[in-house]
Amino acid sequence: MSLEDVAQAIRECNEAHGTNLSDRNPANFMKDLMRGANASANWPASVAARRYTAYQRTGDGDVFEFVPFRDDQTEPFPDAFKTREDAPRYPVQSISLPLVTKTLGRSDETWLVQTAINLRVVETHFAVAAAFPLIELSHLQMGIKLRQTEIDALFLGKTGDIDDPESVIVTCEAKHYKDPIIPTQIINQVQAAFTETDVSTVVPIGLRAIRNVGFYVTEFEAVRREDASALDQLSLAADAIYELRPPVKGI
Repeated sequence: MSLEDVAQAIRECNEAHGTNLSDRNPANFMKDLMRGANASANWPASVAARRYTAYQRTGDGDVFEFVPFRDDQTEPFPDAFKTREDAPRYPVQSISLPLVTKTLGRSDETWLVQTAINLRVVETHFAVAAAFPLIELSHLQMGIKLRQTEIDALFLGKTGDIDDPESVIVTCEAKHYKDPIIPTQIINQVQAAFTETDVSTVVPIGLRAIRNVGFYVTEFEAVRREDASALDQLSLAADAIYELRPPVKGI
């Protein structure tokens, strides 16, 4: 479905049902649909009955694509990687954040990523609880908008022999505590990372806020370049909860 398709559908909905939905930003349709825990409930029952969901598509004027359910899928947008309360827990200090910064805390993804980067939550994960071994990890950039996707944070890792290490990209998708991890978004990030770099391995992670606690980090199986084009699902490799002490406003 294109930008114009979605905008036209919104206008037709307004006319048919007397609603006043804006058609000025159809590019955010899927993001708005997936926000919160009610995406499956908000999906048209007639489409779900035909066992179709949707994947977000960007670039070339696209918004989303109707996609058949997987064989084992039972709802349009399953929350496959909910916070696992019995995951290993590790404390992370937050006293290094200036008080004036904490007073501006909010629940959007930019604040989540900024806080995690400032407190080196991702680096801590790869030091104490990761499945993929790294000997170095450096933050490169946040809020990277690419043609086919957006990456909330990007890291460059080093693995292998300390005298001749191999470079690895770590992609990070951040989510508010109410929002689900969406596998297709992470898969798109992995594929985009290979397009934009010359590394042979990408390690995707999810960073989900836990209200008044900290972060739930989901590390997925590393992806090799030769497997990226066929990647259609994620496998959890490791996870952990990082408790911010003291808690940080907005998280």
